[in-house]
Amino acid sequence: MQRLLEFIKQIYVVFIFLILEGVALWCYATSTPYTEAKILSRTSAMGGAVSGMVTEVHHFFALPEKNRELTARVAHLEEVLASRIEDDGIDVDSLTRMMNVRTELVYRYYPARVVSVTTSKMRNYIVIDRGEDDGIAPNMGVITPDRALVGYIVSCSPRYSVVMPILNEKFRIGGCLVDNNYTGSVRWSGASTHHVDLLDLSTYADPEIGMAVEVRSERLPEGILIGHIDDYEYNATQTAYKARLHLAVDVSRLDNVIVVENSHYGEIEGLMESVD
Repeated sequence: MQRLLEFIKQIYVVFIFLILEGVALWCYATSTPYTEAKILSRTSAMGGAVSGMVTEVHHFFALPEKNRELTARVAHLEEVLASRIEDDGIDVDSLTRMMNVRTELVYRYYPARVVSVTTSKMRNYIVIDRGEDDGIAPNMGVITPDRALVGYIVSCSPRYSVVMPILNEKFRIGGCLVDNNYTGSVRWSGASTHHVDLLDLSTYADPEIGMAVEVRSERLPEGILIGHIDDYEYNATQTAYKARLHLAVDVSRLDNVIVVENSHYGEIEGLMESVD
């Protein structure tokens, strides 16, 4: 008790000052309608600013969840679009198409989130949070929500999968010039994380700077962008073009991706093995 009294003696002057200051401010605030309006205006502005900051912080931390929801939505819409294309197609040799019965969907889409990614090695890999329990399997393609090439699945566990991205020296895929349909082989030299090479491009291809290059592969549907031509030249033997592509995807900034399954891939792979 004695210590409490001593403490009050030490601070009573400050305490009384604060009370009197509060009373003075209250008297000033209620003295005239003008001062009341001014103080109310300033208080509302300050409250609005604080509320806006809180809302922005909330939206910032909600962005990853929103991005995942959008990726899932994109995957769903891709399946709906593919389904309509399948149903609207006309094939006189197919009785089921003539009867307007929906056939098996060729491409299926699974949203996923990137867990980890490397870009500083010659053999880079990406880990995603979907695995065998989610229907993921090796050789499925991986793209971004805006349909840019990422890579393809090489290994799976029940809950996770490993993606070989385009930034891997072992990565191989076909690339097609959008303007004229000439194809070549896409490889990464390791020189830049933003560029790959399009090799063995026909001398009749007539490439141009800025020309778009899309995927040509049994793993993925048409319209998946690889990048655009930055420059090109003849190869060492002058028998084909070699083009340098600026990638459409920044692998180091990946967050949400879509895994693409071609339900006919096993059949195609078995057919190719039978002719080797």
